Amino acid sequence: MKRKSTLLASILACSFQSFSALADQTTPATAITISDEALMSEDIQTAVSTPGALPYHVDTPAYVVTDDRRVARIRPVGSGRVANVAVVAGQIVTKGQPLLTYENFTLNDETQQQLSAEAALQEARARRENARQLYDRARTLKGGAVSVGELERRASALREAEALVHGREALLQTMKQHLQRYHSTTERSKGSQSVVVSPIDGVVASINVATGQEMTASGVAPVEILDLSHVWIVSQVDEEDAPLIRPGNRQQTWVAPGAVPVTSRIDAIEGRVDPRTQHILARSFIDNPKEHFRPGMLVKTRLFSSDMVTGILVPSEALQTLDGSPCVFVRTAPHRYAVRMVKIGPTLEGQTVITSGLQSGETVVTKGSFILKSQVILAPETEANG
Repeated sequence: MKRKSTLLASILACSFQSFSALADQTTPATAITISDEALMSEDIQTAVSTPGALPYHVDTPAYVVTDDRRVARIRPVGSGRVANVAVVAGQIVTKGQPLLTYENFTLNDETQQQLSAEAALQEARARRENARQLYDRARTLKGGAVSVGELERRASALREAEALVHGREALLQTMKQHLQRYHSTTERSKGSQSVVVSPIDGVVASINVATGQEMTASGVAPVEILDLSHVWIVSQVDEEDAPLIRPGNRQQTWVAPGAVPVTSRIDAIEGRVDPRTQHILARSFIDNPKEHFRPGMLVKTRLFSSDMVTGILVPSEALQTLDGSPCVFVRTAPHRYAVRMVKIGPTLEGQTVITSGLQSGETVVTKGSFILKSQVILAPETEANG
């Protein structure tokens, strides 16, 4: 420390006023003269203050929960015995991915019924063809070997045969449409088995069946898939900070430090304190197309107030503290800087708003301001050793 203070003292030629002036917001407490050599060797940099405004905001811990309205409860089309379960709870799945395979008893029954209906249709068509041939022969022999009454009887038999064919064609068409249920967004048939597939991209929330277990279309959904394309971000806000935020205010959410934040709006603020965490919960519904946010994940959020604080903007690195109070170092003349005690408002993205003690257009020390603060702190020692 002694060597460092000696080095700084040799670089910075400083003239000091009384430290009692630090409490004065308008009078510079300490004047410091910095040579060009010192500016370069210590890489001291400056910035010009500008008028501006920043919003109040609250940085809070948060967690991710799913939207219960977006849970796909997947049931089989038919009834049968589970042959294989292909996924586990918590597994990420894609649209069309197999979830389980089952011996589809209903499909087998309906397939046999279709085969029977196809055979009955063929029989009805043969009967209609025979009736048509008899009717055509009767028309040819009408008035001779075949009476008018016989002709009418054969016409009636032909109409009945045609009606029977139409009825069995309709029945077979209905059966085919029923069988198409086993080729849908949630199920595919393969022989006597059916494969239940995921209709969406998501994560498996629960598996409610096991291999060898029988299941039905009307029973408990064997698989539940969470749609993660949208999720809730639940922020835990301290009770004293809650008055700063309200529904509709802007929110930023970070999935990881350094990541690009997701911007959304606060959708709801619960009106009571969570007894488990002693926080007020603020909810925001966000798009999650790439599924970076997973249920239960811990994230960081920044909730913004709609109230703006106006003043003078400076880089946050210009701020230092002396005697527990914020200050900046202001250039008062070439190579000459003075401590200026200030009052500050919000800090956001590397900028801080000064509410009093600084004017627009004044030049403040940014990078290297700590070196000037060190000289102020070391001043009594420097004078005593002078």
